[in-house]
Order: sequence, then C-alpha cells, then structure tokens
Amino acid sequence: MQPDYLRDKISEDTVVACYMTDRHRHLRADAFLNLAQHMAVIGADTLHFGDDQLGKHGCVWVLARQHLRFERPVLHKEPVKMLTWHKGLDGLFFLRDYQLLDADGKPAVNSTSSWVIMNIAERRLARADFLSEIVSTDPQSPDHAIAEPAAKVTMPRGTPAERIGARIVRYSDVDYNQHANNVRYTVWAMDALPEELVYDKFLKELTINFNKEALPGETVELYHALSPDGSHIVEGRVEGHQVFIEKLIFE
Repeated sequence: MQPDYLRDKISEDTVVACYMTDRHRHLRADAFLNLAQHMAVIGADTLHFGDDQLGKHGCVWVLARQHLRFERPVLHKEPVKMLTWHKGLDGLFFLRDYQLLDADGKPAVNSTSSWVIMNIAERRLARADFLSEIVSTDPQSPDHAIAEPAAKVTMPRGTPAERIGARIVRYSDVDYNQHANNVRYTVWAMDALPEELVYDKFLKELTINFNKEALPGETVELYHALSPDGSHIVEGRVEGHQVFIEKLIFE
C-alpha cells in the first residue's frame, strides 16, 4: 500500500551524485533546483498540461518565483526520493510544491514555486480565460511543502547595492525557451558572493523572483546588498532592468 505522503504526488528515486555536491559533500541549492525543474516537467506531463501540450497553443511554462528551505544538509551518495505536486491557481500564479525525502521518508528539503504561462510569439503572459481550458485550477494534493507561496523579494531600503560581477549569457545557460535557464541565476549568485561566505556557511534558505528574460549574448550585471536581518540579496540587471532578484539565508 502506498504511504500517505506519496498519495496524489509524482515521485522519483535518485542518489545524490558527486557533481551535485559542494566541497563539504552537501547537495548544492542549484542541484536541487535542477531536480525540481526536472520533476516539474514530469508532473505537468503526467497531468497532460506540459510544454508539449501547451506548445500546440503557442505557449510554454515559465517559472516566476521559487522558495526552498534545507531542513538539513543532504549528503553525497545519500538515497533520496523527490516528490512534486500541482497546487492549483493562486491569483496569477499556478503553484507547484516539492519535497526531497530521506530514506526514512522525512523531508530534507522543502520548496514551493509559482509559475505563469507565456505566449511564445508575443513573449507575454497568456490570457487567463484561455488557460482555464488547458490547466486544472484544482490542487492535485491538499498538502503543502511550504504553506505560503514564494514571496516577492526587494532590495533593502537605505542599503546601497554593490556591483559584484557580471555574466554573459552563453551556450550552457540557454534552455529550449531560448533564454537563460532559471537555475543559472542561483549559480551566478553563489559564484559572485564572497568565497568565505559560500564555502564556509551553509545555505539554509533562498527565495528567487524571475522578472525578465536574459537572452543569449546579453550581459547580466550582478549587485549585492546585505539586509538588516542578515540575509543576502543578489540582483541581476540587463541594461538597468531587473532580470532576477534572490534572497539567500546562510547559517
């Protein structure tokens, strides 16, 4: 009999590989985000509203926001189970949650994400009335990995942002939507932050907002500010326009 925590969810077993870990042999945040992206595709396809189905209508899924929280470090070679489920519509956003479970079925990572559907030709959000004909607004499961949807992130007031680097969108950054893949922004943020922070501290939590596409050949300038609460804010801009903004909490 299927355990309750698997009911009405999509799941996949895996093992934490060496290329997914940091110098401490802990699962990196971007590796989890790649797993989440993979599971989102499987989850949407299973419910018959994946990109293949949306593509027939000239549309594609685009991630707008994501929040993830490590409940503990996840170790190299650790066997884990990745879960995902569709949580229906919340205002403009379709919600999808994820959990990474350990061998005992306990959550090691919890995450929630907010998605929109983009018209490929117009590069704009698709009409709401059109979407209801394709994507269910009912939740696949009543459960929550994180109850609150991913929050809006802003630069702290009164704190100057320091330019900490820049990245040109290259071949390895671009996905089939013809823009920088959402996971790359977290990679860029972690690469640009001080080594003593990212090497010596544990990234406990992050929230990221995706506000504009970054296209092949564009230069994304990276800015950093430290919030009064101790969290780190990294913002990416293209020609002065915000592409993404991310809040990272280390401990």
